Amino acid sequence: MSTTYYIANRKRKKECEEFKKFWEEEWFPEITDKLYQFCTGTNGEIVNKDLAESITEDKMCGLSCTPLSDTLYEEAFLTVNKSGVFWHKCEVEGVLLNSLEELIKFFSKKANQETYSLEDQNGRVCTLNDLIRELSGK
Repeated sequence: MSTTYYIANRKRKKECEEFKKFWEEEWFPEITDKLYQFCTGTNGEIVNKDLAESITEDKMCGLSCTPLSDTLYEEAFLTVNKSGVFWHKCEVEGVLLNSLEELIKFFSKKANQETYSLEDQNGRVCTLNDLIRELSGK
């Protein structure tokens, strides 16, 4: 099994999550509701419930999910699998995080600890100590 680890900017992640919630729970439902209301209210030969469903399913399905990417707040820096440990080219605040030593040095600064978190590919937050244990096989 392979696990990829990411360094995530906490503030940016929160901002993106709030936008995603707004998009998926407020903006998109409101747009589709208004479309359905208009089309079913018109209930004509062309503009009717069937048109609203067709537009929603065929034209707007890509809009149901937020257009923001996780890469706006996180970057992969490490993959661990049965073949070994593979460091990705990852630069954060001008620091290359391509070794455990560099990662420890980066997180030794309190400001970095407050700004960034470590997460696995499923979004589970892990501590630096958890990651060190994983790398040492314990």
